[in-house]
Amino acid sequence: MFLKKTAKGYMTLEATFLIIWTMFLFVLLIYLSFYSYDKCVLFQDAYTVCFKGSIQKDEDQVVPYINANMQKQFGKKYFGVGRVEGTVDRDGNTTSVTGECQVKVPVREFLTMQGKAGWRIRTRAKAQIANPTKIIRKCRFVGNLLKD
Repeated sequence: MFLKKTAKGYMTLEATFLIIWTMFLFVLLIYLSFYSYDKCVLFQDAYTVCFKGSIQKDEDQVVPYINANMQKQFGKKYFGVGRVEGTVDRDGNTTSVTGECQVKVPVREFLTMQGKAGWRIRTRAKAQIANPTKIIRKCRFVGNLLKD
């Protein structure tokens, strides 16, 4: 009465495509999380080294201090990137550190448009140069004037 239709292999083929796409999305999410983590840590490190350099007692030592300590601050805490590079600029009373790295993606051309640096992370942090010793002395001087 009822005809039973059987076709072997269709479910296996569909499951294969489903598993491949699931694995692809899982790996893509891992690389996107590497990218987000590295971007946050790169900005944090760039700002930290920029701030530490901006509070040096001698204002002429700001850029040499940052250059000497930049790679030590960047360290080896990044996931899935090559070498982290940084540059320092000083414009008057402001110093800025630019950090740059490339996330290593196995099929970068497939996941990014041709000619674009889609997986390149570049961030810039700025800090105002301030001599803390001078600021403390000025505050104490004003405080002593107001007491009298």
